[in-house]
Amino acid sequence: MTTTTHETTEQNTGSVNLGKLAPAASVFGVIGILVLLAMSFTGDEASRRQWLGSYMFGWTFWIGITLGSFGLSLLHNTVRGSWSVSLIRIWEAGSSWLTFVVLGALFLPVVANLKLMYDWADPEKVKVSEVLQHKAPYLNQGFFVARLVIYLVLWAGLSYFLANSSRKQEVSGDFKLEQGRSSWGAVGLVMFFLTCTFAVTDWVMSLKADWSSTMFGTWSVVASALGALALSIALFCLNADKAPYNKVWRPDLTKDLGNMLFVLTMLWGYTSLSQFLIIWNGNLPETTSYYVARSSNVEPMTSNFTWGIVGLLGIIGQFFIPFFALLTPRTKKTAKNLSKVAIWVFLVHITDHYLYIIPSLPGRGTPGPISIGSNVSDIIAFVAFGGIWFLMFGSQVKKAALLPTYDNRLQEALQNAH
Repeated sequence: MTTTTHETTEQNTGSVNLGKLAPAASVFGVIGILVLLAMSFTGDEASRRQWLGSYMFGWTFWIGITLGSFGLSLLHNTVRGSWSVSLIRIWEAGSSWLTFVVLGALFLPVVANLKLMYDWADPEKVKVSEVLQHKAPYLNQGFFVARLVIYLVLWAGLSYFLANSSRKQEVSGDFKLEQGRSSWGAVGLVMFFLTCTFAVTDWVMSLKADWSSTMFGTWSVVASALGALALSIALFCLNADKAPYNKVWRPDLTKDLGNMLFVLTMLWGYTSLSQFLIIWNGNLPETTSYYVARSSNVEPMTSNFTWGIVGLLGIIGQFFIPFFALLTPRTKKTAKNLSKVAIWVFLVHITDHYLYIIPSLPGRGTPGPISIGSNVSDIIAFVAFGGIWFLMFGSQVKKAALLPTYDNRLQEALQNAH
C-alpha cells in the first residue's frame, strides 16, 4: 500500500485570511502618510527635500511590488501555467485597479514639488545645462504628468478587465473568458514592458538627468517581479496548512514555485551584471556615475556602513544565497523551507531598492546610507506606503476565492499523486 508524503495537506488549522492585517496596516499607513506630507510641505528646503526623498523611496518600492504582481498576473493569463494558479489571486489583489489609482493619487505631492526632486523641473537649472535643455522636449512637467496618467490608466484598466473577467468565470464557468484573458495577456505583456521602461525612466533615472542606461528598464521590471513573487510565495507557503491552500499543496507545487523564484533570481543577476558590464565597457562619465555614487566612498570595510557594503549585501544576499539555496531540492520540498527563502529574498529586495533609488536623490548620495535623520524618515515612508498597499490588498483579496474554482488542475494533480 502506497502512502502519501503530503503531511501538510492533512493539517487543516483553519482558513486563510490574507486580509486580516488590512485594518492595522491602514492605521500605520494613514498616520505615516500624514507625517510624510506634513514634513514634506513644512520646514526649510533641505528638510523638505529629505522627507520628500523618503516619500519617493516608499512610493517607488510599493508601486514596484504592484507592477511586479501585475506582470506576473499577465504572465499567468498568457501561458496559463498550473503552478501559478495557486498565486493568481494574490497577484490580482496586489495589482488591483484600486491600488494603481490610490498610489497614483499619492504621487501628487511629488508632482507638486517636482523642482525639489528633479533638476529638469527647475527652469533655473535648465538654463545653465545643455544636457537638460537637450532633454527638455521629453523631460518637462506637463509631459511628465501626462505620461504618468497614461501609465496608470493603461495599468488600472487592464488590471480591472482581467480581474473582472476572472470573477465572471467563477460564476459562469465560460472557458471563452479564459481564452480572452490569454489573448489580452499577451498584448498586455508587451504594453507592460514598454510602459514600465518609460515609467522607471521618468521616476527614477531622470532623478539624475545626465545619467542613462539601456538596461535600466529591464533590470527594474525583473527586480519588481522578483520582489512580488517572493512576497506572494511567502504568503502562500506560510498558509499552506490552511484551507484552501492545504487542498492543493504538495512537494511538486512548492518545487515549481521555488523553480520560478530561482529563474527570477538568475534573471535579476543576469540583468544586474549586464548593466554593469555595459557601463564598465563603455567607461563613460555619464554612465559610470551610477556606480560611483554607490561605491564605498568613505573607506571600504571600516566602521562606516557605506554604499559599497549595501551593494555587496545585494550581490550576496539577493543572488548567491538564494541561488544555492534554491538549487537544493530539500529547500523546495516543503512549504516551511521555501517560505524562509522567499522571506529572505523579499527582505534583501528592500535593501536592493534602497541602493537603487536613495543615492539618486538630491543630497542623499554621500557618505553612505546610515544617517539617523534620513533613515527614520525612510522607515516611516516604507511602513506608511506598505500599510496603504496592504489595505488595498486586503480589500481586494476578499472579493474572490483564493483558488479559482474554474481551474481544478492543482486539485487533480494532488488526487493523482502517490
